[in-house]
Amino acid sequence: MLSGLTHRPSNEQIATADKRYILARQSDMPPAHEGTRHSHSWYQLMYASSGLLNVAFADQMVVIPPHKAIWLPPGCEHKTFTPIGAKFRSLYFRPDQVAVLGNKSKVLSISPLIRELILEIVARCDVDLTWEEADFRLLTVLLDQLAAQKDKGLTLPMPQDSRLIKLVEELQLNPSNEVNLEEWATTLGVSSRTISRIFMSQTGIGFKEWRQRLRLLYSLVLLEKGDSVTQVALDVGYSSPSAFTYAFHQFFNCTPKNYFS
Repeated sequence: MLSGLTHRPSNEQIATADKRYILARQSDMPPAHEGTRHSHSWYQLMYASSGLLNVAFADQMVVIPPHKAIWLPPGCEHKTFTPIGAKFRSLYFRPDQVAVLGNKSKVLSISPLIRELILEIVARCDVDLTWEEADFRLLTVLLDQLAAQKDKGLTLPMPQDSRLIKLVEELQLNPSNEVNLEEWATTLGVSSRTISRIFMSQTGIGFKEWRQRLRLLYSLVLLEKGDSVTQVALDVGYSSPSAFTYAFHQFFNCTPKNYFS
């Protein structure tokens, strides 16, 4: 049995799913839509067929464009934000049906085949059909295809130290902010060495690398909107389109113009 849901399934709905193997949700979210922090007792595949999803979970932040999806295990608290809106399509799986995909959150590539499988399964869920053998085969193909995808690691680790809240929030709102580490140290009332130590211990990367990764992830929002590479480069704090393109290629292994193609 399949079930389609306009709103996200509560754990009560999941608990009373009877013999259903999968639940689905589809929703067209407007720009700047912000969800509440929550978790599910089933696995979740979170996907946007167009637009972008920003997903915060645990101590991570990730930007999900239409050719990526995020896999979340049961009990993983998360919160979504759609900076430019998104056609949200999400699937929820019984834990005993998806062991092949593992018990850790990860970002997966979505091929044209996987995209069509997701959309087809969500559409079937929406009319609450009784499962036939063909439906199980469709689901099996989807799970096999997802299991073959490697974790793309597009997450940004977030420092949790309360002394850095102002810094992190300011850079998320304004990635082009050029305030250097010493100036931040003065503003926050801590030494620059302390800030560097916290970033390295809590994120595994230094402050400069963390800021660059934030800028590159934010650039996806602007590129998806259709802004030119030159404009995006300036808006996220790069001195030239060539410097931005080089950094983008180093991180994403493709050029900004090719990322969404």
